[in-house]
Amino acid sequence: MILSSSIPSTRERIGQNDWSLTPGRYVGVAVVTEDDEEGFAERMRAIHDELAELDEKASELAATISQNFEELFA
Repeated sequence: MILSSSIPSTRERIGQNDWSLTPGRYVGVAVVTEDDEEGFAERMRAIHDELAELDEKASELAATISQNFEELFA
């Protein structure tokens, strides 16, 4: 993955680049090191666990809403 951010430029620098205003010429780039597979697997497990918990809560809420509608329109 590559992170970037814009940097200010001067007319002199733009002139040195043949007056090209292509953003790529004026962006700072930093290479981000890759995580090891263990770190990735651990994060994915945590995300999966959180998603499973949220899915369970969503199911409970859907059942409650359904029950409320049945009571309201019965």
